Amino acid sequence: MNKIIYLALAVALIGFGSYRQFGGSSVSAEDQARCEQITRSIYGEQQEALDTLLPKCNEPGVVAMMDARESGADAETAATNIANANKQDIVSILINCALIGGGIGALGAAFGARRKRA
Repeated sequence: MNKIIYLALAVALIGFGSYRQFGGSSVSAEDQARCEQITRSIYGEQQEALDTLLPKCNEPGVVAMMDARESGADAETAATNIANANKQDIVSILINCALIGGGIGALGAAFGARRKRA
């Protein structure tokens, strides 16, 4: 019975952690659209810049950078906003990895419990 509980826990943790990590962007659709609009208005005819920056608008740091650029924030304020956005993203990644790691641990416990009884 413990084996089934550990396996269910492993599937849930690995699935939820993987979904959070790989399932979507940590940037809302509105923020991403605003970032893309700002990027197009700043780099209108510079295709190389657009090709580089538009795919990155799903990253929190790039959204913060474009917001700071549009608002005309000074360098210190822009750097602080970008750092805070990236810090939140790193914490989210660590939580996701901890969930996946817990799932792997539960999977190991399920197979460990199986070996003890055999």
